[in-house]
Amino acid sequence: MLCFTHAPKSFVLRFCAVLFALTLSLQVSLAQGATTFTNRALKLDGTNSYLELPPNIFTNLTEATVEAWVRWAEFPAFARVFEFGAGYNSVSLFNHNSTADLRFNIYPRYAKDNPKYMFTATAKGLLHTNEWIHLATVSGPGGMKLYANGRLVAQHTNTTTFADIHTSQTNLLGRGLANNPTDKTFRGEIDEVRVWDHQRTVAQIREDMFKRLSGQEPGLTHLWNFDDGTANDFGPNGHHGTLRGKARVGRVPDLDLIASALPALTVAAPTNPPVAVVTPTTNATASTAMAPIQVAVTAPGNSSAIIVASICAAVSVGALVIFMFLMMRRNNAGLRQLSGGTSLQLEENSSGAGSLSDKEMKERALADLTDFAKQSLVQGLYSQRAALLEVHQKAQEELVALEARVVALHLPERIAAYEKRIAELEGELATRGDELRELTMATLHVLREKLEEEKKKQGRPSRFN
Repeated sequence: MLCFTHAPKSFVLRFCAVLFALTLSLQVSLAQGATTFTNRALKLDGTNSYLELPPNIFTNLTEATVEAWVRWAEFPAFARVFEFGAGYNSVSLFNHNSTADLRFNIYPRYAKDNPKYMFTATAKGLLHTNEWIHLATVSGPGGMKLYANGRLVAQHTNTTTFADIHTSQTNLLGRGLANNPTDKTFRGEIDEVRVWDHQRTVAQIREDMFKRLSGQEPGLTHLWNFDDGTANDFGPNGHHGTLRGKARVGRVPDLDLIASALPALTVAAPTNPPVAVVTPTTNATASTAMAPIQVAVTAPGNSSAIIVASICAAVSVGALVIFMFLMMRRNNAGLRQLSGGTSLQLEENSSGAGSLSDKEMKERALADLTDFAKQSLVQGLYSQRAALLEVHQKAQEELVALEARVVALHLPERIAAYEKRIAELEGELATRGDELRELTMATLHVLREKLEEEKKKQGRPSRFN
């Protein structure tokens, strides 16, 4: 153990200052290390911005699964999530017209004037703006299947797929291929685009939908996850994309995918999932009301970093207290020396004409000490303000994460989720300090507004009126 009993005071002061600086830097490093990974996605503004993939990269797929996380900012007419092939001769996924209906098309032959080659599966009223949704299209010998958040929402008996499209295939994310004036480009975000060389089961889709894949998984032919800030393909073929127009890759901290090495997430299996069935010779689609999809997400923690950071915070506070104590002792010692020197000088110079009185010396020393305390207080206030801003940011992220987690819930379940969180925060108010109480009240205000919006959709009054 170090002992400072006989150490020079200047050495002790310097040691405390250095210790304080080191602990602060260590806390900053730990905080940065805890947030090094930030998810990124393809961001499209709806003004002819899209991602172009290399041509003819899916022509050998006799069966396939295409997955993506998607968030619509609005519903432009026939805005494609993807279209692979050629105009009226392609595999595509898009919102139908300007509605919330989700449509999965396969046109194995040029079908503009030949409806018998139009194979379509549609889930009516499925989409919501500003909400993340996981989508998967499956095609091949087992027919067409459309999944949303790990649940079958539409299907078709057509068994054609990419290999049946006998034309040069252009492949786009966010824009269609028909050059139809009514077709608009996608506005929103697309992430974690995966193409598999087989028809994935619902269990396989659910197992991996919340995971960050490496690109080396068996059967995965392409992976555009955008996490390196580019449109590179992390699959085995390296078919990198090209950003067109104002398309860009940006951060989306509200979609947190878990490393694939972690245990699989649990998703409660739906009972009697509704199916939209379409016969091969017609284009009519059917839809039914979908029951909620219960998704339990367990994000990895960083408890060791939190513990170390807490210890560092305690050490830094202790170092600061010691530093303040020794500074006060040094000022007191200086005050006694000044007072003693003044007394001697007054004794030697009885007139005292050119000397400061003992009272004046004490006031000057006290003023110096007060200035030091003010500076320390200002620095402390700046630190508290920065910490408060960080807490506000975390609260905002919590709200966004909460919205992302209820993406799979329908209206009654979303209302119940908001009411549950509001009740939890109301119960915590009494135990929180002033700053956290203010933050909690702000969070409650936002959640109540969200709840009001949901209640208006349902058409019944809220208990918060």
